[in-house]
Parts: sequence; C-alpha cells; structure tokens
Amino acid sequence: MTAHRCAAVLAGALLTTGVFASAAQAADGGRGHEKTRLNATAYYGSLDPLARQTHGLKARFVKTDGTPVEGLPVKFTVSGEKTFLCNATTDSDGYAECKNSPLPLGVPTVKALLYGYDATFEGNAHYAPVNAHNSIGVP
Repeated sequence: MTAHRCAAVLAGALLTTGVFASAAQAADGGRGHEKTRLNATAYYGSLDPLARQTHGLKARFVKTDGTPVEGLPVKFTVSGEKTFLCNATTDSDGYAECKNSPLPLGVPTVKALLYGYDATFEGNAHYAPVNAHNSIGVP
C-alpha cells in the first residue's frame, strides 16, 4: 500500500470515528458520554386460556457488570404486534414482574402463545433502551 493510500485510509477511519462519537454525544445531549448499556433477561411466562390471564411475566435488568438496576419502568407487550399487557417497575434486585395480567380483548390467546412477550425499557437520561423476549405457555 502506498503512503498516499495509507493516509487516505487513516483519514477515513478518523472521520468515521469522529462521526460516531459526535452522534453518541448528540444523542446524550452533548455531555460527551454515552448512555450506559443494560442487559435484559425475560423469563418464561404462562397463560390460562380459560381465564385469559397471563402469569409470571418477569424480566431482569442489570448493568453489563451484573449490578441490578432499581426503579426502571418496564412495559410488557405481546411480541410482534406490541399489544400492551402491563407495566411494572424494577425492584432492588433488578426484577420487574406482572404476576397476573388479563389478556386484552381482541387478542387471541393463540397469538400470545405463538409470539410470546417482550419486556421493554425505553431508556432515560442515564440508560440506553433495551428489551428482552420470551415465550408464554399453558401451565
């Protein structure tokens, strides 16, 4: 590779890095740091088809080092169509849970069983958005 070609590649790499850094800073209000990324895990839930009620929809939200995050608002929805099931807030161990939530009218039980559910944190000033998915079964 020629010296001219090396200089062009290096300049392109620096420009790309600057663009990404600028985008991250802009998304963060220009404070110069990115939002903290979280890991989310959703747990297997169940559905009583006769009562049309879900049970045990549960997710855990932790920092990348495993530290649980308390106080995050979490929305539980049917995967795919995003039909609302319930809201919960993470506790001191990072868990958010909807113990018993009615399946909304108009949503066939088969959709919840086929698609499962998503637990979504939409992000805030400190943490980036994250979601997790798992299945719903019949007990």
